[in-house]
This record gives sequence, C-alpha cells and structure tokens, in this order.
Amino acid sequence: MARLIPSEFDAASLQGDLHLPELHTLARLRDGLSDRYVVYHGVHWARSSRAGSVYGEVDFIIANPFGRLLAIEQKNTQVVAAEGDLLAVYSAARGSARGAAGASRKSITTQINRNLNALRAEFSRRYPGRALNIDHLLYLPSATLAGTLPSSIDPARVVDGDRDDQLIAVIEQLLEVQPAQVSDANLDDLPRIESFLSQKVGAAPHIGLLGRSAREITTHLSGGLSVWAGRLDMDPWRLRVVGTAGSGKTQLALSALQRAHAYGQAALYVCFNRPLADAMKRLAPNPSCVATFHELARLTIAQAGQPPVDFAATDAFETLARSFIELSPQLADTFDVLVIDEGQDFEQQWAESLVRMTRKNARLLWLEDPEQSLYDRQPVTLPGWVSLVSPVNYRSPRLLVEFINWLGLTDEPVEPGSAVVGFDPKWYVYAATESPVPATDQALADLKSEGYSPANIAVLSLHGLARSRIAGNAGPSHLAGTKLRRQAGYTADGNALWTDGDLLVDTVYRFKGQAADAIVVTEIDFDKIEQGERRRLFVALTRARLQVALVTTEAAAEVLRARLGA
Repeated sequence: MARLIPSEFDAASLQGDLHLPELHTLARLRDGLSDRYVVYHGVHWARSSRAGSVYGEVDFIIANPFGRLLAIEQKNTQVVAAEGDLLAVYSAARGSARGAAGASRKSITTQINRNLNALRAEFSRRYPGRALNIDHLLYLPSATLAGTLPSSIDPARVVDGDRDDQLIAVIEQLLEVQPAQVSDANLDDLPRIESFLSQKVGAAPHIGLLGRSAREITTHLSGGLSVWAGRLDMDPWRLRVVGTAGSGKTQLALSALQRAHAYGQAALYVCFNRPLADAMKRLAPNPSCVATFHELARLTIAQAGQPPVDFAATDAFETLARSFIELSPQLADTFDVLVIDEGQDFEQQWAESLVRMTRKNARLLWLEDPEQSLYDRQPVTLPGWVSLVSPVNYRSPRLLVEFINWLGLTDEPVEPGSAVVGFDPKWYVYAATESPVPATDQALADLKSEGYSPANIAVLSLHGLARSRIAGNAGPSHLAGTKLRRQAGYTADGNALWTDGDLLVDTVYRFKGQAADAIVVTEIDFDKIEQGERRRLFVALTRARLQVALVTTEAAAEVLRARLGA
C-alpha cells in the first residue's frame, strides 16, 4: 500500500451517493501501488447537499524510491482531438453565463506543461543547481480515444477508459528504474524532493482551500437555523434557542440584525465576551448596536451622567452590573429587536433589565448553549418564551465531533452536521514540572509545515490570563517563529489592548463564539475531568473547523485516553 501525503483520506466518503472520481483514483493509487511509492495529492473535497468541489493544480504526483516523479493529470470531462492537440471541453455550467453554446475548450498539453514547468522552476529556485526529474501521465477514466493521437501526445503517457484497468501497471512501468540509472546525486535529492512536494503540492493548497471550503459550507449548512426561526409565528415574538456549538447561533443573530436594519428598526445585540462582540461588530449592518453586557452598562452610566467605574477596582464589573440594573427602567420602550447571545453566561437580573428596554411588540431572541457555561451561573428563566433546540454541529469536522462524543464532554451526544471529514487530533505531551511552551511550539511548527497559515490558527489556553504561561503577559513573544498577538490589558474606558502579531494567543474563556481552521489547545493539565474541565475542553475543541492539537500534561493525557478507551 502506497504512502499518502497528506495522509488524510476517508474511504467512507466514497460510500455515499456523491462519488468524486479523483477520490476513487486516490484509493486505487493507495491500494494498488506498493509501499515503495509515495502519492502526493492535491485532491480534497467538500460536500453540501449533492454539490462537490475538488481542488489542486496537479492532481497526483507519484514518487519512486529513487526520486523519480510522475505527475498525473486526471480529466473527467469530455476530451476531443483538434488543432493538433487534446482539448478538454467544459460546459457553461462550470461558471459561464453564455449558455450551452458557450462551452469552452482548453489545451491539456498546455496545462500539463505549465504545471510541470512551474514545479521544475520552483524546485531549482529553492535548490540551485538541482533539477526535478518529473514525467507526466494523462488519465482519462471517462473518455475513450479513437484514431491517431496528435503528434504532441505520447500514447504511452495516456490512459483512457479502454485502458483503465492498466493504470497501476502503466505507472509502475513509467517509474521503473534500473540500478545502473541511480546515482548518489539522485539519492541526495530525496530529502529535498519530499520536503518540496510536501509543501508545494500537499500542504498549502490542501489546507488553505479546504479551510476556505469548510468556512463556506459551514455558513451554508448552519444557515438553516435562521430559516427555521424566521418561519416561526408567535405573539409576542420571544424565541429561546438552545443550540450546540457550531449550530448556527451567530448566523441567526446576524440575520435578526440584518432584518431589523432593513426595516429601519432599533436593534440591540448583547453578548458576554468582548472578542465575540468585536467579531459581531465587523459583521453587523450597524456596529453601534453591538455591545457586551458590561460595555452597555458603561455606556448607560456615562449617558446618565454618573461617575465612571474604576476598572482597576476588583469589583468593577459587579458595580457596572448593579448600576445598569438600577438605570434600565429609564430606557424602557427603546428597542424593536433584542438579541442576547451567550445567554448561559448571563444572570437573571441582567436578562430582566435588558428585556425592560424593549417595546411591546419587539422581537426578542435569546441564544445559549448550557454546555458552554464556564462561569457556573444558574440558568436564566424566561417564562412564556418559545424554545427551539438545535443539537447539530455544522462547524466542527466529523472526526472531531466523534472525538468529542467519545470523551463524553456533553450530557447528550452532539450530532455531526459538517460536510468536512477533518483530521484526527494531534497529541503533544509534556511533564507537569516542565513548561508547556516547547510542546506548544512544536504543535504550531507541525501545523505550519502542513500548510496552515498563522492567520488561520488560534492558540487557546485552558487557563485564565492570570495563570496562563502561554496567553498571559509573561508568555513568549513568538511561537514557531511567528510573533504572537495577545491581549495586553484594557484602556481606561474598558477597551481591550492587543500586541502586534500574526498568531492569536488567547484563553478559551475569551474565544467563545469564534473559530479558526486549526486550534491548539494548550495547558491541559488536570488530573481528573469534572464539569469545569469538560466544558472548557468542549468549548476549545469546537472552535476548530479542520484540525485540533492537544498540548497536555502526562496526567491529563492519561485521563483523556482512559475516557477514549485507549
């Protein structure tokens, strides 16, 4: 069995009603070639209903043990011989608005030569004086070529539908090497070739495009919650949504704000965490209607002409809450739409004071996930409200949801709804007497080597800022060669200050409601897993769209693996 790079491949994805030809080919290459071969693939997939996408400039590159390479270009469309060339025929449905008569033809030889020349040039640029020994094969599983091929096409390097059963044999024949053909230079180049192809073909295109696809499909699928809520008819309109992480609560909130903006209604969105409010401000049609509860309290106090709260005081936030509750009756009948997010982190009096600010016929939306309650507060009661429960996680990849369920991090299993299979979590273990920094650094270095950009990674500590040796002010300034962006205190008016960096480092407490393609969960150092640990870990894991890396002490790793039955 051949080795795949990247190693991710889920054969289960071939069992549904959507069969992507490139995935079948990847399975054939993996199973048909021996372990002497390595298959570098740019084949990745995403599903939404019956639609699918495949990405990659070069579909497959096969490497033999001596550094000889074979690039395989697979075409699943109609192919015609014309103008001394083979032309791939693409229908207008591939993005053209010209209709059937507007089908386009593209030269296959031009595409192959462009891709191979680009690979050769880039390899020589990185390794001056070295050349990439790469041949090519055209694979046409759904086409049959009849008659004489154009002179520009070598028949030995074409496998069409009539020769489909010979694919593996043809590959082995093209990559066959006699011992006399192998030199020390060939063998010296092997580490360079593997490093080059792992980055050039297998990593960056895979992670970047698959991450973008995961974001797009998650938005599409989880948008169903907005559709359901919009179809509910009630009077008064009071909806409480109990939705698991990744169920689409943020999209539902945004939909409510967009609807209010379209109708010229006064809207207010209130959440608990400042980073979530900042993210919502970037999305909302009217950013001024978005605030955290304590930010809203500070503004209300200022508008009432009361002295500002001293944020250096230990009870500053309690003082803000009390003052707001006292002032809220003066703001009655102010808003037509009220959205309260992260409701599991609110207190009963906060909720009641916010509701008092709405008009008689206002639309009120409450969003919560009790499994993400990190502050051990009593659930808020909302008498007379209609409840909608959404247990499906559309954001986290299916393998990660399975991992969460195996760990038993929620009272009821989470239902996977993502079209992305994802990856198994990575483990990085350190001793409790050691610093978590080296293991975290290694986790990040590995993610970067696989193609994740720093902008699409978040490092989250399971500790608060005061205790964290990673996210706290005394933490490292760089990890894996990348400058870190972390919170650096607050301004006098309560706005968060951030350092200048490319890689976000924060705590799980502050990152709720947000997501990244890859999440490094660090400083996992408990020796038993109780409700607090369960919830923090659940929040951290469900931030990831593709990949999670766990940086954990030996004791915590034993606890988690025991729950997995490993």
